[in-house]
Amino acid sequence: MIRDALPEDAKRIAHVHVSSWQHAYLDLMPTDYLASLSATLPQRETYWARTIESKDADVLVAEVEGIVIGWLSLGPCRDENTPEAASGEVMAIYVLAEYWSKGIGAQLWQAGFKRLLDQGYKRITLWVLSGNERAIRFYKGLGGTEEPGSCRTLVRGGVTLDEVRYVWSN
Repeated sequence: MIRDALPEDAKRIAHVHVSSWQHAYLDLMPTDYLASLSATLPQRETYWARTIESKDADVLVAEVEGIVIGWLSLGPCRDENTPEAASGEVMAIYVLAEYWSKGIGAQLWQAGFKRLLDQGYKRITLWVLSGNERAIRFYKGLGGTEEPGSCRTLVRGGVTLDEVRYVWSN
């Protein structure tokens, strides 16, 4: 079941966030850095509760048997070089590793994509780590294309990582 997140979902959202990173980025980020993310759960829970309450972003969750096992956040595109009025953004999408390849991510994506289109966005964007082959296959399978020339870098756990922007146009 896909639904809007409630403030009381914040703890599970934080858990999914950390656990997903620890599995998805195992080959991209240092193991000790990924392990250290567990200590950030209380701060992440607070962040997500505030985000959901304030409606700073729309957050959708996927539930199985009443337990949140995935989530997606979306809103106006945050990129400086993209007109906010024209573009919406999927800011993040994460599903627990044990639910990968079961259609949960696709259901979340479809619900989020529809929400952005219903809000009037004609172009949807998302940033993905360039080395995250599993996610890239997922986004390409959903019709996304890498935007030529899009690249930004970030540092996580002392490692410099490149991200590329994927786009969907209506």
